[in-house]
Amino acid sequence: MMIKHLKSYVMLSLVTVGASAQQTTDTLRYKTADAEKIFLENNLPLLVEKLNINQADAQILQAKVWPNPTFTLNEVQLYKNETTDDIPPLFGNFWKDRNFAMQLEQLVYTAGKRKKNIKLQVENKQMAELVFADMLLALKAEFRQVTATLIYLQNVKENYVFQRNEVDKLLKAQKIQMKSGYISEAELFRLKGLHLALQSQINEISEQMTESQQGLKNLMYVNPASYIIIIPEAIETDLAKIKEQNVNQLIKRVNDNSQIKIANSQLKISEAALLVEKANSIPNLNLMASYDRNGSVMRDFVGFGFSIDLPVFDRNKGNIMAARQEVEKATLGRKYKEAEITNALIKSWEDLHRAVVLYESIDPDYIEKLEKMTKAVGVNFSNRNISLIEFLDYYESFRESREKYYEAIKNISIKKETINYLIGSEL
Repeated sequence: MMIKHLKSYVMLSLVTVGASAQQTTDTLRYKTADAEKIFLENNLPLLVEKLNINQADAQILQAKVWPNPTFTLNEVQLYKNETTDDIPPLFGNFWKDRNFAMQLEQLVYTAGKRKKNIKLQVENKQMAELVFADMLLALKAEFRQVTATLIYLQNVKENYVFQRNEVDKLLKAQKIQMKSGYISEAELFRLKGLHLALQSQINEISEQMTESQQGLKNLMYVNPASYIIIIPEAIETDLAKIKEQNVNQLIKRVNDNSQIKIANSQLKISEAALLVEKANSIPNLNLMASYDRNGSVMRDFVGFGFSIDLPVFDRNKGNIMAARQEVEKATLGRKYKEAEITNALIKSWEDLHRAVVLYESIDPDYIEKLEKMTKAVGVNFSNRNISLIEFLDYYESFRESREKYYEAIKNISIKKETINYLIGSEL
């Protein structure tokens, strides 16, 4: 029987492997806005963090509940002897000549402890909502920055592939010329070295793209076997929004930063916890109602009472002192966070401004013409109008120019998202 199951398992495994081998990698093309929509719907850490808000709601619900009353049954008489008094039954002939006692006890919170605990849990829920908002902003910034990096790598790889293909054409032509004796073998080898260097760069960029792809797939929770291509959008809209701002306007928006809001919430939680500890220094009250059947001077005795702890030794001073320290720590933490975010904002704005200046210093017409110029240089080299050294210098110069252009766009996007996170909203 075991061998039969083993054969079935092996056959199933072979079928599965065969089916997997036939599967092809899906290429997923997204505009940045569409990719972000999928990210917001599918991101697992966001879904997990959202559950913390539901847990906070449950804690508020629990804080609103009164403590359960306590019921006690005691002094139950299991047997009787000659000293037992005559006691009528409870009903019929049940529990004749037997006594028992019972008590009902209810804890009553004093000093508004219940309301203060509810307020503390409400503050905790607001903290959970702020932490969720902070994670959303942080992940959104990370997503957009990874997207910008992937777009940059796509463009750079495309540029390298274009140059490699042009060198391929030159190599074919140069091999023919070398056989005819028009060029030396050294020149051909130098072209082969250039081809190898370009292919090596393509491989290295492909590895970087794989890393960016992995990050995007984790954020978007899409098929791991897929290949994502991001369709870039024009950067002019972002530039227009950036130019409408200045650093002073942005500093005024610092209080919208989610980390500062969390620091403010932590202060409120500490203050609410201090109120709870102060209330805990006042003892709670236990109300009691008791019934005793034939256990006292009366056959059916009903009595009421209460109990309360006497705050002789423990007045909760230590917990109150610790709670006060938490308030002071939260106050200092908020001040530090405000300074930290403000300084980071100023630096990020200066970095963004420099990136914009660099981008605008690059002539778009020059970038658009680089592809035609690359082809023209190859033709001039084939016609022996320029030397090999000049050809290599032109190729490297053209490649670096386009890389700097793409890098400038990437830096603007990355630094803009950093500022969006720091001000807690869109520029």
